[in-house]
This record gives sequence, C-alpha cells and structure tokens, in this order.
Amino acid sequence: MSQWLKIQIAEKLGIAANLDFPLPSSFIWELYRQHIDNLPEQSAFTKPNMTWKLMSLLPTMLGQTEFSAINAYLNQAPMLKLYQLAHKIADIYDQYLVYRPEWILAWENNAALDNTALDKKSGPDESLHPWQGILWRALCEYSQSLGESVYHRANLHQNLLNQLRQQDQHLAAKPLYVFGISAIPQQQLEVLSALAEHREVFIFWFNPSEHYWGDIVDGKTMARANLKQLVQAQGQALEPDYLQSGNPLLASWGKLGRDYQDMLLTFDYQQHDYFVETQPRSMLEHIQSEVFNLQFRHSFEPLAPEELLSNGNEFPKIEVSPSDRSIQLHACHSRVRELEVLHDQLLAWFAQSAANQPGDVVVMMPDVASYAPFIEGVFGAATSQTYIPFGISDRNLSEESPLLSSFVQLMKLEQSRLTLSEVITWLAVPAVMRKFAINEQEYSLLQHWLADAGVRWGWDQKDKTRWGLPEQGQNTWLFGLQRLLAGYAMDGSQLFNYQQSQISPYGDIEGQQTIALGKFYLFAQELLAVMEFCQQRANLAAKVSHALDFIKRLYEADEQELQDLSQLRSALEQMSVHQTQCIEPIEQSVFVAELEQQLNEKGVGQRFLAGYVNFCTLMPMRSIPFKMVCLLGMNDADYPRQSVPVGFDLMRFSPAKRGDRSRRLDDRYLFMEALLSARECLYISYIGINQKDSGKLSPSILVSELLEYCEQGYALSGELVLAPKISCQNLRQHLTTKHALQPFSSQYFTNAESYPSYNEQALQVAISQQHAIVPHNFSHDVLPTLFSIQHNTLLLDGLPVELALDELIGFFMNPAKAFFMQRWQCRFAGLGDELVDEEPFGFGGLDKYQLNDRLMAQLLTVQASEFSETRDNPVAYQALCEEFAKQLRAEGKLPIGYSGDVALQTIANQSQALAAVVSEECAQHKARLCNIELLLPCELSVGTSPTERVELKLVGQINSLYGNKLILWRPGHLRGKDCLQLYMTWLALCAQPAAQSADEAVFVYIDRQSKKIKTWRLAKLPASEALSRLAELTQLFIQGQQQVLNFYPEAGWTWINSQDKNAVLTAFAGSDSQFSFPENDEPHIRRVCPDLNRVFAELCQLSEQIMQPMYDLSNT
Repeated sequence: MSQWLKIQIAEKLGIAANLDFPLPSSFIWELYRQHIDNLPEQSAFTKPNMTWKLMSLLPTMLGQTEFSAINAYLNQAPMLKLYQLAHKIADIYDQYLVYRPEWILAWENNAALDNTALDKKSGPDESLHPWQGILWRALCEYSQSLGESVYHRANLHQNLLNQLRQQDQHLAAKPLYVFGISAIPQQQLEVLSALAEHREVFIFWFNPSEHYWGDIVDGKTMARANLKQLVQAQGQALEPDYLQSGNPLLASWGKLGRDYQDMLLTFDYQQHDYFVETQPRSMLEHIQSEVFNLQFRHSFEPLAPEELLSNGNEFPKIEVSPSDRSIQLHACHSRVRELEVLHDQLLAWFAQSAANQPGDVVVMMPDVASYAPFIEGVFGAATSQTYIPFGISDRNLSEESPLLSSFVQLMKLEQSRLTLSEVITWLAVPAVMRKFAINEQEYSLLQHWLADAGVRWGWDQKDKTRWGLPEQGQNTWLFGLQRLLAGYAMDGSQLFNYQQSQISPYGDIEGQQTIALGKFYLFAQELLAVMEFCQQRANLAAKVSHALDFIKRLYEADEQELQDLSQLRSALEQMSVHQTQCIEPIEQSVFVAELEQQLNEKGVGQRFLAGYVNFCTLMPMRSIPFKMVCLLGMNDADYPRQSVPVGFDLMRFSPAKRGDRSRRLDDRYLFMEALLSARECLYISYIGINQKDSGKLSPSILVSELLEYCEQGYALSGELVLAPKISCQNLRQHLTTKHALQPFSSQYFTNAESYPSYNEQALQVAISQQHAIVPHNFSHDVLPTLFSIQHNTLLLDGLPVELALDELIGFFMNPAKAFFMQRWQCRFAGLGDELVDEEPFGFGGLDKYQLNDRLMAQLLTVQASEFSETRDNPVAYQALCEEFAKQLRAEGKLPIGYSGDVALQTIANQSQALAAVVSEECAQHKARLCNIELLLPCELSVGTSPTERVELKLVGQINSLYGNKLILWRPGHLRGKDCLQLYMTWLALCAQPAAQSADEAVFVYIDRQSKKIKTWRLAKLPASEALSRLAELTQLFIQGQQQVLNFYPEAGWTWINSQDKNAVLTAFAGSDSQFSFPENDEPHIRRVCPDLNRVFAELCQLSEQIMQPMYDLSNT
C-alpha cells in the first residue's frame, strides 16, 4: 500500500520523497515515547522479547501446581518444544495487550478476571488456565530485574490519553493521515481520537456503500436470530425491519467492515463522503453498484423465495451481454496450469487495447510462496514475444535467495544425514563456489568423483550412531575422501588399512585434477566445523558469533548478493540483543527456529514494482484499484484460510467484541475488497478438476456464493424467457471456463475467443497430434568440407582418415547416438544420472553385470593350471571370492553386513560356471593380440557432386584370441549387440592373412530362460568375402555420417530370428507385462524414432543387409 501511494503521489505532484508510512502500532509506540519519559525504542513486551524471557521463566515455574498441564507437556521434551510454547504464549499475551488490555491490568493487580470477561457456558473459565496471570506477573518482575521498562501498551494507554488531552493547543503538529486500513482496534482508535483534539487526523476508509449498513446481516444470522427468538417463547420472529439483509454479498462478507463502521460511529468526528457512483455497464460494475446502494435486483428489501427462484416479475434479473467478460472463473487441474492459463489470458487482455498494460494487473493468492516457483517457471520462461514483466512480493528472504537458503540449511546440519546430494547442492551455490575458487568444470568433476568413490551419507562411522546405526564407516564422507586422497598419493592396486577397515585408493585422479580435490577438501573441513558447531549447546551470543564467522568462511558474495548477506547479518545481530533475556545454553534447533523467524520478518513483501504484473499474498491493505484483479488458488480447502487457535487462548471463550480479529472474517472481507477494487475485470482461478481422474473439485465457499449471487441476480441477454434453471446453467457456463490438463490441447488453437493461447511450443505439439508421427531424419546433406584424394587416403572434416575398428563397431551398436556425437558433437543425458544418497542394500541388474565381468576377468587372468586348481579346490576358490569381496567393500560397492556376502556369493557362483566354460573353450591357451590394418574400398557422394571411389584404412587391435579361437563372453543373456560385436570383430580377423587368423568365433553367455551357460558360434569366412562385408558395413558408416540410419540392433535381431512384427515392436518399445529395458528408452534413439512403425520397412531392410549374413554364418 505504501509503495502504491508513493507512486500515485509522484504521478500527481511530480515527486514523492521523504514520506514516512509507519503502521499504527509503531506510530503509537513513538507517541508513548514522546509523551512518557524513559521509554526504550522498543517495548520490552514485544513478541520476540517475551519469547526469550519466557524461555528462561517457564522451566523455573513448572513445579507450581498451577503449571501442571505445562509441566506434563514439557516433561523431558527437547528445548525446541519449550521455545515453540514460549512463542505461542508470547503471541497470546500480545493479543491480550491489544484486544483485552483490561485482563493484563487485572493480572498485574493480582485480581481475577471480571465475571463477564469469560463465557462460562461456551468453554472453560480462567480456573483451567490459572498459570496465565501468574506467568504474566513473573514476566513483569523478570523484565524489571533485567533493568527493562515495565511499561507496555495496556498500562501506557490511559496515561497517553491523559497526556494528549492535557496537551496545549499551540503544540499542534502536522496532519496525520490514516490510509488503506480496513479495521483498527478500539485501543488505537481511542488514541487517534485523543490526537484529533490537537491535530488534524484524517481517516480514509474504503467504505463499500454510501448508506449505513451496520445493521445488515446475512441470511444465516437472521435465521439464527429468529430461531433464538422463537425458542425464548416470544411467540413471533423478529420484524424484517429490525435486521436488514441489504445486499447479500455485503451481508455475508462484510462483518469486519460493519464492526469497524460501528466503532468509528462511537467517536465524535466530521464525516466527508467522497463517493463516486457511475452508470454500470458490465456485470462487475452492476454488482459493485448493488453493493454500493445496498440493493439486489433493484430491491432494497429481501426478495420473497418465489421471486428469488424465478427470473423475476416485479424485480427481474439484470441481463448481461454474452460478450461480457468482466467476471471470469477458470477451473484448472494444477497450480502450473493456473499460471499457464493466466499468462495466456493476460496476453489476450493486453491485445484487446493498447491502454491495457502490465501495471494495470495485480495477482493475489492465499500464499504466494507456494506459487513462486511456478510463477518463475511460467512467466520467467516465456519467449521475448510473449514475455510479461512481473514481480513477486511477500516471499521471505530465505525463499528468494539461494545463498540465505543454503545458510539456513547448513545451520540445521545436526538434523541432516549429510547426504551426497545435499552437500553437492550446497557446493553449487555461486557464492560458495567463488569462495573456494571452484569452476563449473571442477564442480562436475567433483560430483563424478564423489559418487564414484562411494560417498553416500554421514561424516564418519561415529556420525552414523546418531541415527541408531552401528559404527560402520563404509560409504561415509571420510571413507570417500580417504579413497580420493589415497588415489592421488599411492598406487590403486593395493588396499590400505584405516581404523580397522580397508580402503581402496581411487585411481581416476591425476595431474592438475588434484587441485580441484584440494579445494573440495577445504570445503569439507568447513562443513565438519559447521556440523560440530551445530551439535553443541551454547548461549545465544556465542551462537550468533560463530554463525557470523561461518558467513565469512563459506561465502564470497557478488554485488547482487551483498544485500542478502547484509540482511542475514542484520537478522543475526538482532537475535543477539536477547542474550540478557535468556542466558542458558540453547540447542541449535532453537537457534535456527529464531533465525528463520527473523528472516521471515525481514521479507521482501514491501516491494511493489510499477509497470509490472505484481504477484502477492492476499492480505489486508491490498485493496488498491487495478483494472484487472486476479485471484489464484481460490480452492475450497485453501480459502478462507484456516487458523487453529491454541487451546489456552482465553479469547476463544470470551464474548466477541467489535474489533476482534478473525482470520475467517478477514479473508471474507478481503475477497469483497478485491471484488470492489477491480475496475474492469475480476479474474478468479482455482483447481477445479482432479488431475488423476478429472473429477470435479469445489471452489472456495466465497466463489460459490458469488456464483450463486450471479445466478439469482443475472441472466444472459434474451434468456429471461427461459426456465430459471436453464438460464442459471447458461450463465454459470458463461462465467466458468474449464481448462484442459495440457496446454497443447486442440481446444486452445481452434477456439481462440474462449481459449486463447500464445504458446508456440504448445502449438507445435498440438499440430503434431493431428497427424501421424513422422520421425525426423536429421539429414546432413552437405558435409562441412569437401573431400580430396591423396595417396588413396580419404581426407574429410568429420570423417577420420583412419577408422578405428572399435569406432566402427560402436557405430552399429547405436547409429543414432553416433550421429549426434560425431556429426553434431552433442549428447543427450540419460534419466538415471541422479546422485544416489543411500548406501548399497543389494545389487541391481547393471551392478550384477559389472561385478560378474570383473570377477570373470580375475578368474581368467589366473594361469590355466592355477585356474583349474582353484576351480576344483573349494577352499582356494572361496579364498579368491573373499579377496574379491574385500576389494568391493574397500570400494564401498558391497552391501553392508551378511546380505552383501550372500548377494556376492550368488554372483560368484554364476561367474564360476561362466568362467569354467570360457576356460574350456580357451583350452589353456593364453590370450594373444592381433593388429588390424585393412584398406576398404568405398564410395562417397556429397550433395550433387559425382560419386568418388576411395579407400578407408580400418585399424585396430583384437586381444581376445585364444589359440585358434576368437572368444568373447558376457555375464548375461545374448543380445543382438553381442552378436554384432562378435561378427564384426570376426570379419576383421578373417580378412587378415592366414597366419594371424583363427578358425572359429565363440560367444559365451547365460541363457535368459534356463540360466545355463551356452555358446553362440560363427564359422570361418574367406578373406575376400570378409573384406567385402566390412566394406559394405563401412559404406553404411559413411552414410550414417550424413543422416541417421534407422537400424536398432535388438529390434533388428528379433526380426531376423522371428520375422514377427509384433515381436520386433515389443523388443523395441518393451512390454507392460514384463520388466524390461526397451531399446527406445535410450535418449538418442527416442529422439529420432518415436514410432518404429513409420520406419519399419527401413529397419527390416537394414537388418537383413547387416544381420542376415551374420545369422546365416552362425547356422552353417
């Protein structure tokens, strides 16, 4: 409100400067200080001050009989519970000081509350909470013992009134303006009245009606009064003239303003009416006019039921144009959809007139913090053509600033498991990275190292005992850091002992990379210091001092973040003033709770951006006129907001007084103020459709009342002749728009008037849904640099002079991935790259495969005789497995405890059986190497250039030759990729001179169904035929550099074996009936081939070209 006022004053006067806008409570406290000597700048009885003093007082009073209930509540409870209770009691006392000052004065005089103060019939009396008066007196005595002033608003009030009334007339000050406040407590009104005797006091009140409306009530209240009158045997109901209903909306929503009006009327003042009534044109203006005139359907009296339920005879409904969109209700599936719809609706509204600007719109919701991430995601991510300038108010500092959020989380380390993802998130804060000079590349490297070194959670083995677990150092931070540091300092082939455990040095660190590790080690040491600080009790001053020190040690702020750090330091320094009020050592949880409270109070809610769409929380002093007022989150469970009073709040059992605050009444009045503040359009949005089953969800009761009011008082033009039920349904449909679950629904692009959309991306998706999916061929028709022929060697930018055999094989494993990586130098990340925070509890499918492969390598490196001896000797084999388990445990990869040994034994048995078959195939031959160097003829055509015949050199090394056999194996089932790998390697080997060649190729695998060890074999090929087939494959490789080949090994191999299209589609896309890893889960394949049906013919043709010869060779 103050920001808006400054802007309006500046627009009218040309400048607005040096203006002060204090809240009433702050202004009146300054009056106290001006007229009463020796008052401090801040009262000793503010909520924070009372909270800390109660923290000290409560434990000393629990032995008293009156405190038995509190004693039972706090018995052996953590200190945080004491802090929370003290905060609640301080809040209750603060309410008493404002709304029940006579209670406070009675307690200070050792008097019981007046018999009329509490409603004995509706709830317990003071005797059930006798501790409140005793505690208040103790609080006053304790404050006095600390040398603090014992004055507060209750005992200062009458003194101030006397001082003001005795003030000389010639001391009159500048006029005082009270603006934009919907309700002021009686106590503060009395002060303003006393001030008005010597200075001008202007109260600007947003009065909904020009008529007196203090006696109007809603229908429920009138019915209740009638019933009460009848029960008392009066014989008749109240006369209609005694309680007027006037306008139903004002009667239902206006109790707060009605009470405030009556309170104002008890004072002697001059009233100046500045009402402006205009001729209503839209439905919104008609409703505002009816509220203004206390009318409903042109009637000042309540309508008879038969008249109300009809379209009207004597008082007909008001007709509205079908083009009238002054009141809009939007039912959406989620908060994100609410904001997406709002964004499109605002763009459509701006497009209607150049006079409509972002500064003409305010968007309010019950809690802006719950919407803030989605606001940033929708409004902040818009393209330049659809961007709407916006600002978000009412977020506390820690919600808006990553730096402050990270500091608050660091202060909670005693409650944290210190997981890998948490620490990596803290490290990613820009101010932390600057402090420790860590760049983006080093950050990615550290993230990989830490995850790969086995770090999961907990600082060390003792830290795990905090969570009731045994001392086990595996997968802790100390474990991982020791692995990393040892990897730099020593050979990774040997284990080293540390604290009764063994650790394997991490071998992936070398050279200058160690600098990054050193930087992280410094950061880790600071984290350890923070954790030790958080686990210790200390007095408030010491806690604040250490926290300020950690700010210096952890953050290096840039210019934009300096303000955040300044606010953080200010919050901590503000906390330190309470040291004398609570000298006992406190737990870290209490310190953090107070810090969060301070940061919440130092929020950025005061920011109002001129010329922007402003998002804010729906709260008092927001009744500012805007062309368009938008209310989001008007859900049944969210608004009016619920406020659960504490059980010991005596005001619950006290007869209500005018001026008492109620969250429910506040929210009803705020809704009415929003309705009246909208100049052209009231936009209401709510989650009205269930995301799961599209079921109907009810809006807020206030929205339902508004809809019912509109149905009973309005009808679309020309529909008064229809049945009332039908006209009501048509009006409701006109007012309410039900939106689709996704923004790319076709309705947004076929009905622009009702469902406008400016989302270009959603349009493209909607268009694609109207047609069959056509995969992009990602063709690259013209290669970057034309080729030249020199010495029979192909020179081409992007195509290697020498083609490695491994690269050729890798291409056919996934042509789509190879195309993106080789042609465009890009790679799509998979979905399983998240950091893992849990230590291993078992082995997944990939883990089992990798462990099988490692164990197989160890078994096969043993000399043939030694292997035979180990295989036939259970003791020797068990020793080898135990050594392998020791290695895995030292790497942090073995599940802790007996379960890890059992799981590993299952894998070891499988590896043993596989190794036995492989060893038998090797026939005790050692592995030998074969160098590959082949010239392959191929054709190259670029664009319209003529085809050129060139030769490509294929080079590589085959190291899986055992005697006269090529032997590969896999500790899993046989895949199309495995067959293709063996086949292409075999072709390169067969194309070699006879002296280097072999007689047979074998692939050893574990059958999926029987779990038995099986082999898949290829017969020998003539060298010329092998060379011809390699040349053909190389030709496809060249083609795959220009466009993606729709060849997918698993789907293709299924086609070759079955000739069954359904089986191919299942192999490619997976089946719902079984757990599988379908081929199109790979992100590059999914990107280029969303629908295999569209390229099925090409897949079959390529599969038969590539794999059919392989299939035939395996069956010869």
